[in-house]
Formats: sequence, C-alpha cells, structure tokens
Amino acid sequence: MTGDGLRRRRIHEIWTQLHNHPEPSMQEFATADYLAELLGGAGIRITRFASFPGFTADVGEGEPRVGFRADMDALQQVVEETTKAVHSCGHDANMAVVATVMLELAEKAERLEGAVRAVFQPAEELGNGAELVARLGVTDGLEYLFGVHLRPQNELPAPCLAPSISHGACLFAVGTITGEDHHGARPHLGANAVDIALEISAGVQRLKVDPQIPSSAKMTMLRAGGENLNVIPGNGTFGLDLRAQTNEAMSVLRDGLVRVCRSVEASTGSTIELDFRDEVPAAVIGIQAEEILAQAITTTLGSEYLRPRVVTSGSDDFHFYTRRSPSLQASMLAVGANVQPGLHHPRMSFDHSALDRAVGVILEASQLALASSKTSVVSTD
Repeated sequence: MTGDGLRRRRIHEIWTQLHNHPEPSMQEFATADYLAELLGGAGIRITRFASFPGFTADVGEGEPRVGFRADMDALQQVVEETTKAVHSCGHDANMAVVATVMLELAEKAERLEGAVRAVFQPAEELGNGAELVARLGVTDGLEYLFGVHLRPQNELPAPCLAPSISHGACLFAVGTITGEDHHGARPHLGANAVDIALEISAGVQRLKVDPQIPSSAKMTMLRAGGENLNVIPGNGTFGLDLRAQTNEAMSVLRDGLVRVCRSVEASTGSTIELDFRDEVPAAVIGIQAEEILAQAITTTLGSEYLRPRVVTSGSDDFHFYTRRSPSLQASMLAVGANVQPGLHHPRMSFDHSALDRAVGVILEASQLALASSKTSVVSTD
C-alpha cells in the first residue's frame, strides 16, 4: 500500500471509531482513552488531564514549540425522535486529522527539528473547554498553535482551504429582575417586570457599535408572571445573546448592557442583576501562523487551492489560548469539505477526501513552524 493509501486508511479508521462513539461535553473519557492508547502505542508521550477528560501528546526532542488543538466533544441532538450525542460539528474529523498528523510525525521523530504537542481538548461546544485547558499551562511554552475545522459548502467549497478562520465573540447574559407583585387594577403601585425587560431590550437595540464591525444583541428569553392575569409581576428573568466580530466591539455591547440595566433600575426602583455566561472571545489571528498555513497549502496542493481568510459570526473557544498567551502565533485551518446540510445539523455529511488534504497541509505547516522556531531561537542567542 502506498503512503497516501496508508494515510487514507488510517484517517478513515480513526474517524469511523470516533464517529461511531460520540460523547457530549465533559464526558469524553472513552474518546480520550481511545486516542491516548492509539498515540501512546506509537511511542508518543501522553500526559492526561487530572480533573477532566483530555490529554496532551508530545513527539520529538526538547520542549514543544509547535502545537495542534483537536476538540473532542459531540452535540446532544434529537435524531429520529431520540436525543443522543452526534458529531454534527465535525470534531470527529478534527481529531482524526490531528491524530494522523501525530502518528506520521512519530514515524519520523528522529528527523524532526524540535518537539510538537497535540492538545486533545474537551467541551468546545460549551465554550469553555479551552479556557480550562489553557489554565493548565499546556500551551504556555508554544510559539505556534494550529487548529483545524471543516467548513460548509457555501462558505468554503471543497477542495479549497483557507489559512485562518476569523471567529466572532459570543457572550450570554441572564438577568434577574426583583420587585413586588401588585394588583392589575393598581399599576401605579410598582414596576412591571415585563415592561422592565422590554425596556432593557429596546435599550440594547440603541447601543452604538462601529457599523463596519458585524455585531448583534438580542433578548432570547423572558419569563415573568403566572396563571393569574390580574397580577402585575414584579419579578422576572430574561436572557440575551451578544455577538461581535471583534473583542473591542463585544466590550461595547457588554458595557452598554450594564449601563442600560443600571438606568432602568434607577428609573423603576427594581433590582436588576446580570449573570454573564459562556464568554467566548473573538479570534486574534497570528499573522505568522496564518502565513505558514497559507504557504503549506500552496506547497502541498498548489496555489489554486488557497482561499482568503474565512470570516464567520460563529464562535470557537480555540481563541482562549491566545487570550492567555497574547504572543502565541495561532491560526485555525479552514478545510473546505462540502459540509451539508450544514454544521450542527444532525445529519451532517462531508467530503472525506478533505481530511487527507488537511493532514498534508498541517504536516507541512508543522515543518515550516519548527524551522521558523529554530531560526528565531538562533537569532536571539
């Protein structure tokens, strides 16, 4: 069997195992066991996370300077009237690509110009898995970190690839309105929690964000009142979904929401408490990492396969690693795979030949990054 044939068979076997055994966020123990045993059996050094599923895998000599991230979790979705875990976001593909890259690097470990680390991370779909892993310091010594993700057909058609994905920031806010119920015939005796929530919603819509930066803020949940329609509710709960293409624009939305709530609180006499949840930062793309991936696409496949940076309003917790280490050169490879009907669809499917292309590109990128890291070390001595 040729090298390309071996690679395709290996990717397919890994993907099939992962695809057939999906696990939801923070429950990816069997997934981590399978991958750790697979990679450890090839002589790759495995270090498990102590408090949650996941691990790092190192190959080569010395401290790792180049890394890859693979997210492990599946989504809980209704499929044929049954709720179950499904790899509808393609994390099975991400893991298969990174695992195959590490196995091929292990086969030529003696010829590597340094060490490489793969991070198999839980709970990307919760938006905080990367934050938990980053706190462990497993990426602190890295100079480069590469991610990988399949893209929908209408965003990046196969067989093209792009050297980065510019994700937007995401933040949820849950607000609690505290006041007193009063009689429907005596509205002057207190504040109506429904009116308060609607006033907050209207205030958020009036926030001013740079119109050249995509952003949105909308109320997505409101609960107030009960069965008795003659009681004006003084208490209620509301939720908002905030999105912005940059972290600076997200700060404008977040600070603006706080100001709106304080203003409504002052005018109504009710208490409004905000609980911010599941913050995911926008992408801060490392230009050198992006250039390395672009060069790797061109070298491995040809310039006709290269497409510009993908910009999406979706979010990914991959960018917590650069938040912790601002000097980290990080970028996520966008893999055109003709994903249909779309990401997060329970019957998502894709062009599997895209995985072979992604492995080739990331292998080339790892070599380029190791060479760049070695050059930078030499130049600073």
